[in-house]
Amino acid sequence: MTNDFLILYLPSLLVILTIFTVGVASPGPATLMILGTAMSCGRSSAVALSLGVVTGSLFWGCVAAFGFVAAIKASMSLFTAMKLAGGLYLFYLAFRSWRSALTANHSLQVQSATIVSLRRSYVRGLLLHLTNPKAPLVWLATLSVGLDDTAPLPFLVLAIVLCELVAIIVFVGYAFLFSTPTASQFYISFRRPFDAALGLLFGAAAIKILTSRVN
Repeated sequence: MTNDFLILYLPSLLVILTIFTVGVASPGPATLMILGTAMSCGRSSAVALSLGVVTGSLFWGCVAAFGFVAAIKASMSLFTAMKLAGGLYLFYLAFRSWRSALTANHSLQVQSATIVSLRRSYVRGLLLHLTNPKAPLVWLATLSVGLDDTAPLPFLVLAIVLCELVAIIVFVGYAFLFSTPTASQFYISFRRPFDAALGLLFGAAAIKILTSRVN
C-alpha cells in the first residue's frame, strides 16, 4: 500500500479501530467467560479460550466486511440499510451501558468454566462467538461508522487485520488480568463510571452514523 493510500483512509481506519476497541473491551458474554475461566481454571485455559473468541471474531469480521462490499455493488438502499442497522445497534449498546451505570446494586455474574484441556478451551471460545448473535452486529456497527461506498478491498482487509490484533490484545490481556483477584475486584468497584463512559462513546458513534450522508 502506498503512503497516499494510508493517508487518505487513515481517519476512517482510526474511527474503525476506536469503535471496535470499545466494543470488544466492553463487558459481554466473552468477557465474563474469560473471567470465569481465568479464575477457576487458570491463565493458560483462559488464553486458549480467548484465542477461540478471536477466531470467531475473525469469521464474523470477514462476513460483515464482504457483506458491505456486496451491498455496495448490489444496491445503495441496501448499503444504507446496513449502516442504519449498525447505528441502531450502537444506540442499543449505549442504552444498555447507561442502564447498567444507573443500577447501584449490580453483581457481576461470573460464569464458572469446567474446561480441562486447552483444546476444549479454544473450541468453547470459538463456539461462544460463532453462536453469539451480537458478534456480527458489533462488526456491522464498527464498519458502518468508518466505511463509505468508496472503500476499496485492501482497506477492508487492513481494517480486519488491525481489528483482530486489537481483539487479541484485549481478550488475551483480560485472560492475564482476570487470573489475578485484584484486577477483577477493581473492575467491580469502578463498574458504574466505566459503563457510563461506554454509553457516551456508543451514543456518539450512533449519532455519527445515523446523521451522516451516504453518497
